[in-house]
Amino acid sequence: MQALRWERVQELFHTAVDLPPTEQQAWLESACSDDPSLVTDVLGLITADSSASDSLLGHDIGWVASRILETPSTAAVPRTIGPYRITSLLGEGGMGVVHLAERDDLGSRVAIKLLRDSSLSPARRERFAAEQRMLAQLNHPSIARLYDADALEDGTPWFAMEYVDGLPLTEYCARNSLTVDQRLQLFREVCEAVQHAHRHAVIHRDLKPSNILVTADGTVKLLDFGIARQLEALDQPVDQTRTALRLMTPAYAAPEQIRGERVGIHTDVYALGVVLYELLAGRLPFDLSNRTPGEAESIITDHEPERPSSVARTTTAPPRLATSSWADLDVLCLTAMHKDPQRRYRTVEALLRDLDHYQRGEPLDARPDSVGYRTGKFVRRHRRGVALTTTVLALVVALVAFYTVRLT
Repeated sequence: MQALRWERVQELFHTAVDLPPTEQQAWLESACSDDPSLVTDVLGLITADSSASDSLLGHDIGWVASRILETPSTAAVPRTIGPYRITSLLGEGGMGVVHLAERDDLGSRVAIKLLRDSSLSPARRERFAAEQRMLAQLNHPSIARLYDADALEDGTPWFAMEYVDGLPLTEYCARNSLTVDQRLQLFREVCEAVQHAHRHAVIHRDLKPSNILVTADGTVKLLDFGIARQLEALDQPVDQTRTALRLMTPAYAAPEQIRGERVGIHTDVYALGVVLYELLAGRLPFDLSNRTPGEAESIITDHEPERPSSVARTTTAPPRLATSSWADLDVLCLTAMHKDPQRRYRTVEALLRDLDHYQRGEPLDARPDSVGYRTGKFVRRHRRGVALTTTVLALVVALVAFYTVRLT
């Protein structure tokens, strides 16, 4: 009986949550005339969903509802799925549950993702299928690969993908006490993976360290394209993207995502800027813990982040850098995170280009072009040559002065 009630509440929730807030209760009272207690349950579910914390927003509404209704979030999973044998639960979030599985004939391990409650929401089934299609077209060494896809006997879709045994990017860097240059190298690999996705017209929309794992040998793998979208599918009314907005992580979301506006390549560039900020400063640019959704939105859309160089002095961030180096890294981060999409790096390629400029000691494209800045960069880039030239010139001047005095 409880299972039937759980299904009814989920079905009502998925319909009510897409209505304007002022119409939700009236619609529920009409739809639940036979059981008024359902109205309270569904309204509580909507409230929990809209005020969820960052950690909660990483899960779908089935996970939230299971806590409110005290019902299991997943049905019984078969011991075998296709040619794979389920060995353990890896986690649950986004739209599905992820299990570790082994293929005995090949001796390989995979991560199998199943869609929960697939019969209750055709829209969620379509998003799950879209994730499969996107992964199938992405072939990059830093993106977890799709191996197989099918459906269970009851129609529940699943797909098997590369299992990545690693740590989130920021945790890996902290545990191994990586230098700034080492962190930038890992960040470069992340950017290259995102750039590959963009070349295939795929926008990730949920870039964050927990979706970027680093294995023990230092290999970067980008995961979880659950709310990714094709570029051509992004032109749609805001209310149709509301579900994806609930699934994003606010701390890494761009202002236009928070406002429900059109997203694109510039949205992933912003998230990359936040990831870079966290790698360099040791913490996020904005503290959204214990904030209401309205307060978090105001902070992200209206407040300017502190420079990562200033934050790094108060955290256990990477080793100290020269002031000139921090000045360029500040520009890299804050340009990628600019609140105006038109003033960010227009593409990930542009961000990578300035990253290369920084590592080679060249002027950044994003910094104002001044004689002093370019001269300083040239001197630091060619210290030996400049020192030798200066010494030679000083010697020549000294000799000229000496002989001039003698001749006089």
